Amino acid sequence: MTERVTSSDIARAAGVSQTTVSFVLNRTKGTSISMKTKARVLSAAKALGYVPNSAARTLVSGRSRTLGLLLARGDLMSFDAFAPPLMFGISRVCNMHGYKLLVEAVEPGPRRDAYFDLTRSKSIDALIVLNANSEDQDLVRLIESDFPVVLFGSIHHSKENSITPKTSPAVEQITRHIVDLGHRRIGHIAYAPLRYVGASERLNAFRRGLDLVKAEYDESLVGLGDFSIESGYHAMRQILSRRHRPTALFAGNDTIAVGAISALHDAGLSVPGDVAVVGFDDLPIAAYSSPRLTTVATQAIAQGEQAALAAMELLNGQKVGKRNCNLSLEFRVRESCGAVPSRKGKEAL
Repeated sequence: MTERVTSSDIARAAGVSQTTVSFVLNRTKGTSISMKTKARVLSAAKALGYVPNSAARTLVSGRSRTLGLLLARGDLMSFDAFAPPLMFGISRVCNMHGYKLLVEAVEPGPRRDAYFDLTRSKSIDALIVLNANSEDQDLVRLIESDFPVVLFGSIHHSKENSITPKTSPAVEQITRHIVDLGHRRIGHIAYAPLRYVGASERLNAFRRGLDLVKAEYDESLVGLGDFSIESGYHAMRQILSRRHRPTALFAGNDTIAVGAISALHDAGLSVPGDVAVVGFDDLPIAAYSSPRLTTVATQAIAQGEQAALAAMELLNGQKVGKRNCNLSLEFRVRESCGAVPSRKGKEAL
């Protein structure tokens, strides 16, 4: 069995003290070590095949060099298509900064205190929370404890650090696009219960979009999903059971849209002939659904990267606060809305 390379080995190879090696490998600030010496130490470490001892590094630095990701709806991983690319973006930033990513999925219903289990054990240095909702009092207590936590999406707490996709202008433009196609009875299915701020804000943006073009908002044409394709299916069936059906639907996300299209087909209605459908997120399934789904590309991977970078900033003592993801969104016009797609099939929002 090959013996582990130690800092003493590196010190001998580089002709420096073990203290110097420790300062260089742990990136200790405030030292007077020259760039030439640092380069010599790093070169020796690489030549010897040095692998950092994570346990020892944790003791020295007080950090685990692990970022936590808590899925406040852990069951989403079994059916939601937005979370995986977001997680990939977070993981990519962790890798770039020499961090590991620890994922904790919390099942719905009664649960142990997952937030404080992670933070008190010191197994993570900072936490990103996905799908936080405004009724989660455990999360509120964590925010108020001053532990480094970044929310993906906001719960509008005065002390929160959050990364929020700036999607409202895109929703307003989508609504205008549907009206421009001649529709006046436009339905909406929220992608989640309205205690999730993102879902309620998307619904409010839809209402503002109708107001801007002086179209009527009809509450009987609004349904609530619960993240899954199945919930989109059932919400669409409920809307169709009411007195008047919509001629168009803005689905809160692509997952909901796919379920709604299935319900429309089962009801003997064509898309877009009887009901035009527009989604949101441009998940991979959107370009291959039948019909192909008109939607908005929101760059889920890049959003994950921004959330992880914000967590790194908190760890470096920088302020984050409430921050929007200033990413360019693209409107992907396909067959499901009834418009003739352009040659490029996309427009900048």
